[in-house]
Amino acid sequence: MDTKELRKLFERLTIREKIAQTIQLNGSLVVENDVMNTGPMQELGLPSDLNLYEIGSIYNVNDFEKLKRLQEQVLNKTPQQIPMLFMSDVIYGFRTIFPIPLAQAGSYDFDLIRKAAEITAKESYLNGLHIIFSPVLDLVRDPRWGRVMESPGEDVYTAKQFAKSVVTGYQGDCSKGVPENHVAACIKHFAGYGAPEAGREYNTVDLSNQRLFNEYLQPYQAALEAQTMLVMTAFNVLNGVPATGNKWLNRAILRERFGFDGVLVSDYAAVKELVPHGFAADEKEAAQKALEAGVDFDMMTSVYAKQLPELVNDPKIAALLDEAVWRILELKNHLGLFENPYRGLDLPQTGEILTEEAKATAVKLVEKSSVLLKNNGALPLQSEQKVAVIGPYGESRLTLGFWASVSGKPQDAISLKEGLLNNVAAEKLTFARGYNLFDSYDGFGPLKQGIERLNGPIEPAEQLFEEALTAAAAADVVVLTFGEQFLESGEGASKAKLGLPEKQVRLIRALKETGKPLVGVLYTGRPLVLTEVEPLFDSLLLVWYPGIMGGIGVANLLTGKSSPSARLSMTFPRSEGQIPIYGAQLSTGRPLASSSHSDRFVSKYIDESNEPLFKFGTGLTYAEFEGRWLTGVVTEQAVELDYRVKNQGALTADTAVHVYVKQAPAAIVRPVKRLVASAAVTLEAQEEKQLKSQIPLAELIFYDNEGNQHLATGDYQFILDIGGTEDFITLSL
Repeated sequence: MDTKELRKLFERLTIREKIAQTIQLNGSLVVENDVMNTGPMQELGLPSDLNLYEIGSIYNVNDFEKLKRLQEQVLNKTPQQIPMLFMSDVIYGFRTIFPIPLAQAGSYDFDLIRKAAEITAKESYLNGLHIIFSPVLDLVRDPRWGRVMESPGEDVYTAKQFAKSVVTGYQGDCSKGVPENHVAACIKHFAGYGAPEAGREYNTVDLSNQRLFNEYLQPYQAALEAQTMLVMTAFNVLNGVPATGNKWLNRAILRERFGFDGVLVSDYAAVKELVPHGFAADEKEAAQKALEAGVDFDMMTSVYAKQLPELVNDPKIAALLDEAVWRILELKNHLGLFENPYRGLDLPQTGEILTEEAKATAVKLVEKSSVLLKNNGALPLQSEQKVAVIGPYGESRLTLGFWASVSGKPQDAISLKEGLLNNVAAEKLTFARGYNLFDSYDGFGPLKQGIERLNGPIEPAEQLFEEALTAAAAADVVVLTFGEQFLESGEGASKAKLGLPEKQVRLIRALKETGKPLVGVLYTGRPLVLTEVEPLFDSLLLVWYPGIMGGIGVANLLTGKSSPSARLSMTFPRSEGQIPIYGAQLSTGRPLASSSHSDRFVSKYIDESNEPLFKFGTGLTYAEFEGRWLTGVVTEQAVELDYRVKNQGALTADTAVHVYVKQAPAAIVRPVKRLVASAAVTLEAQEEKQLKSQIPLAELIFYDNEGNQHLATGDYQFILDIGGTEDFITLSL
């Protein structure tokens, strides 16, 4: 629809119809037995004269047929025939569930990440979805927070590249509208949501402006530069003001400074929560403050619906409502819904979901996202070895992680047992559960039957323990799968203690006492404290929650069919007392390693090391790589660096190249070192390549506490980190 026609449609809308466009409801409350359910009107306190077919959007209905019928009813039962938007919490895959974002980011293969996002977009599109609530771009440095799994991790550069890759993969070339097989991205959670005090969900966030601009805002900004169409507000207070009602954050920064002119949607009930925050006296004030802050969609409350009819008597509020509705209509137009309200719903799905290409991409991403943390020669497994695979993840399909349940199906997952049987003779393998993944099925609510059916009965703990030791005694090498179960990470899963359960620690110790080589395969949605058990493993492979093809990808890594190449996107602490701990820390005036003060009066703990157990960027391979700088020049736009990388091993392998910078003295203290470039490289055995790294000068800019940009002059040291070896070059700006 051209702009003139869209404007005519807008001008025909009544106040009631405009307000309806700003309402977003959970689809499960809206669609019931193929008709609109009036129940939500009573449950949410929605006005009785609201035509639910006129609301602007629903979310988390992932049933193709229901969405098609609903859109038919919307068009048949509304005077203006404005199509409804369909959104969903698709975070890291629709049906083809990929590794969690925290894992993907560590691959540093941003082309592969973009390809996975394209597959997610196509599957979502073919199911009739228009928008997905992804990617999560909250910088995270506290693993006690459960939602670290959804984030690209602790590093600014990594998160920015991840943001660009995922948004581009979802939206395609959207300059003239969102193309077929693509969807609009909704980035979240704006802003600073990943830095809650004490790692506690929904808690206060307090950040200086320089930290906001130099670190936490940058991933969102990268996504905005990639033209993301929607932004979601955060639940948290930011520097004393709730993000959903924060006019400075959403107007001055998001819209004016960053130039965002798309749709801003609140998170679940966040507008109403301005009242318990103590920021609004009542729902009427909450509606006014949210609208003044630029929030276009009120998700899952009746605040806009009930309060805006009176508030719009004020011409200023009426003008703000018009702005919001116009942005929503423009979004629908950009998606092509006025020309084709059944976008994606009018195409056959047969053969287009869970394709062989999608599965192959998922396998590759598992292989390139898993991190080899330690290897004293127990990996890769050898074909002649008898292998005891112990632990529930040897056979469990519950390897998708918390958010995959919205549209994914654990039944699609390939177990590690199935993957290993592709590579290892059956007579060489034995399997033992070792311990129960769940101690009880109580408390799972509607998930109980499904989890119990997939996981099987809860068996006597001592029986499982003895079976594990028997299997280990008969094997040449033990592979232990351990870690978290999927409900221990994700939203609402903050933890004060990050250690392993005692049943796992006991089993690890007992397996070590058998004298057999012990390989750990760690399934988790967050960094854990492994200080007690790490010395007991000969090799340790971190596979996170690997998604539906995890069994194939992990088996390929264990058997040497593929070589690990990923790096940690988030630091593993030695103890909870070190948190927050991350790579790009600032130096103190009394650094531990180089201060002239006595040992007591430097920046350190008296009961713990300053160093983490596994630092950001840790990652081993089965090959040996080395690299060195060749040349470096500074141009008007960038630092251009040439380097050589060689695979000195006997195997073809991938490696993730990191380039760090130590910056010159500046008006704001800069990190001791920080990542500014990367590359994913594949080399044959003994192969050598010359490569180039181009670092835009914009990557070296920093912000002061007023948000002003600076580029310091002086010497910059660039560090080439390949396979744990480092080379240095210094250039002057």
